[in-house]
Amino acid sequence: MEGLHKKVKKITTDVEDRFKYEVEIIQQMGYSGYFLITQDFINAAKNKGIPVGPGRGSAAGSLVAYSLGITNVNPLDYDLLFERFLNPARKSMPDIDIDFADDQRGEVIEYVKAKYGEESVCQIITFNRLSSKAVLRDVARVLKIPIPQVNNVTKWIPSKFGKA
Repeated sequence: MEGLHKKVKKITTDVEDRFKYEVEIIQQMGYSGYFLITQDFINAAKNKGIPVGPGRGSAAGSLVAYSLGITNVNPLDYDLLFERFLNPARKSMPDIDIDFADDQRGEVIEYVKAKYGEESVCQIITFNRLSSKAVLRDVARVLKIPIPQVNNVTKWIPSKFGKA
């Protein structure tokens, strides 16, 4: 609770109850170690001067994650739900999305390998497939090309291509 007292200005009974509830669920589901290891390598990155994102996704709904410094978002300020992140009714692993500076991500990975063992570390990547029209629309949005101009181009692209 030390982290909670450092992060939250006014500890009411409701805040304390929420914190205790989250800790109970985390322990019950067997994820205490996951939270502590995540806190460890985030702190290590910060101590090395590696920029760390504020935390995003459903983990921002965890008061415990906020108290541990895993996220920088106080879920109480935005009425975020812990159950979207970790719910005993859903038997799925918690997913804490963490962003590190691209050019220093390797340093964090090396820290985790050295401390917890190389066999305990893997990287995950997601690949998406986009249609030709979707790619053009995304690129046009980034380049700030007006939508009517994009529509004039994409209308000539067939929705399905035949086999060659």
